[in-house]
Amino acid sequence: MVTVADLVAVRRLGLRVVHPADGPALRWVATSELADPTPYLEGGELLLTTGLGTRGWSDEWEPYVDRLVTAGAAALAVGVGLTHERVPDRLVAACRSRGLTLLEVPRATHFVAVSRAAAELLQDQEAAATRLALDLQRRLTQAALGLDLRPLLERLAQLLDGAVALVHRDGEPEEGPFGARPERLDLELVRAEVAGIRGQGLGAVSTTGRGQVTTVVRPIGLAGRPEHYLAVAAPSGPGDPLRAAISTTAVLLSLAVERRAERRSADRRLLSRALELLLAGDLRSAEVLLDAAEGGRVVPDRLRVLRMSGTEDALDDALDQLEEQLGGAGVLPGLVHAELVAVVPPARVPAVLDVVSGTGLRAGVGRATAAHDARRSAESAGHALERTTATSPVRRWEDVADAGPLALVPEALGQEYAASLLAPLDAEHRATLAAFLRHHGSRGAVAHDLGVHRNTVRNRLVEIERLSGLDLDDPAARVGAWLALELAADQRTDQPTDHPTDQP
Repeated sequence: MVTVADLVAVRRLGLRVVHPADGPALRWVATSELADPTPYLEGGELLLTTGLGTRGWSDEWEPYVDRLVTAGAAALAVGVGLTHERVPDRLVAACRSRGLTLLEVPRATHFVAVSRAAAELLQDQEAAATRLALDLQRRLTQAALGLDLRPLLERLAQLLDGAVALVHRDGEPEEGPFGARPERLDLELVRAEVAGIRGQGLGAVSTTGRGQVTTVVRPIGLAGRPEHYLAVAAPSGPGDPLRAAISTTAVLLSLAVERRAERRSADRRLLSRALELLLAGDLRSAEVLLDAAEGGRVVPDRLRVLRMSGTEDALDDALDQLEEQLGGAGVLPGLVHAELVAVVPPARVPAVLDVVSGTGLRAGVGRATAAHDARRSAESAGHALERTTATSPVRRWEDVADAGPLALVPEALGQEYAASLLAPLDAEHRATLAAFLRHHGSRGAVAHDLGVHRNTVRNRLVEIERLSGLDLDDPAARVGAWLALELAADQRTDQPTDHPTDQP
């Protein structure tokens, strides 16, 4: 930024400051003898005049200076020795009152020399800004060579003398904040700005000034919905080179994040295939794939398989959390056939369940097995998953096994089986069948239990076989009949029961 003070510092011009004031940066030099030159000003000019049209002015100086201030002039420079032997006192007073910088140009200094000196300063500034921007870009590019985003963010924070962070789409930091003064980054403000521009895609940028700190939030990515945002807090409004550095960092971050996402996606596909092979019983092929994964992975010698189901978004969120929190703790998570599968050492099961507890997933925990027997653990995890409910979203194989064989039958399938087998039988037939099974086929015991004649029992059993198609002398048929009766009893128990209301 070139200032009027920089121009005054050019000694050969001999400019004298009559009244100093803080004004805008110097953008150019204009010369005018008009009483109102403001229609020809854009702001930021040093106005040179000999006062040719101001001879005899008195009260006219105040509105003249007012017009210059309103137009955004950087300063007024009066050439003396022609119209005015010295700068008029009323002009000095007006500049002092309105806060406009006032300079005196000596008779020997040509206005062209002033214009040329200002042009040289502006040209030098532009060249310096270009060199600085290229240098910043070079440094940032070097910092972005790897997949680790931290060096790039730290370098930008150093260049800005500010604070920098990479935040997720919810506004929470994923990397950082970095910098000597990380507290300068107002994370509450960042969250609000991210929420404000999140729906505007990759072209949105937010810039907020508070006091001496400017906060910039830019989306990161090359296509689609932004998942990350660059958040920057600079101690003052950044100039063109630093704004370019922020833009460069955003582009480099987008490339790095894309590369990281591509590698992560490839690693996930590899891990999912390895888990698929492991659960199919092909331990050797699974180990080959895991060894090729980034960082190398190994199958635990003793393991449990967890199988989890839920919505696609919930599965993705849970996988993200497992990778971030337990990826280095011997946990192998991946998506297999629309389920989230995790192969873990038995001691890590509680940690996995704790991570996914808030995602809305249902989880079945398989039995503990050796690595070569992971298929059995996966099958038992599937049985446990089938027995989960909205109120019991996590079931372990032990819970199912301890509940007996009925717990192994999925609820809907069991109810359909019981209904189809017992549909032809009335209550009397069912009671007879239950007593027959309870007394292990002893017709005499059944007759005594039901209080009927043995011939009645025999006739009922013949009728039951005819209606149901069961051969009650076949042990398998008896097991099927017992399951149907038990499942039907469970179904009746699950139905709401009406109780009479107590009367006063």
